[in-house]
Amino acid sequence: MAVAIALTQTLQATPLPGTQTTGNIGFIGGATLDTDSAGTATEVTSWINPVVDLDSGSFAGIPSYSSASFALTWNFNSGAVSNFWSAGGFTFNLTSSEIVAQSGAYPVGSVTVDGTGYVSGNGYAPTLMSWSFTAQDPAAQTDPEEAWTFSASAASLSTPDGGSTVMLLGLGLSGAALLRRKLSA
Repeated sequence: MAVAIALTQTLQATPLPGTQTTGNIGFIGGATLDTDSAGTATEVTSWINPVVDLDSGSFAGIPSYSSASFALTWNFNSGAVSNFWSAGGFTFNLTSSEIVAQSGAYPVGSVTVDGTGYVSGNGYAPTLMSWSFTAQDPAAQTDPEEAWTFSASAASLSTPDGGSTVMLLGLGLSGAALLRRKLSA
């Protein structure tokens, strides 16, 4: 039993080849939209100083407020967008996105867009992730270039097991077989 417990303890400094990305990454910044209000917008026409705001799991090594780059333009109801964003050695390829909530008009408009895609980089295998983007109209629009702020995040949709479940199942079946042999003797 002690050997089984010792074998299930894993310490890793670097990902193993094929290890999936885990955790969350978040972004903040400004965006230029294609209309006067987030409540009627259909795309981002440019990004203004996007930075990493949140990181956990595999993304934990990315310093806060690290620069991020995004695809030049993005239609909210899009299909695939290669290299949609990159930060800290990771790249996200968007497979699809769609508006899930949109309401109002300036000065109280907002939009929420959800999507999915694959993140890879830093030795991790491509991993399916969810993507969410929100933008809302500013309280007072003074500079059209800085009119909308956005927040966005991506979260891994699968968590690799590392084989410990299969090992524990094997130990349980082995124990059951030994118990059966002992009882039948």
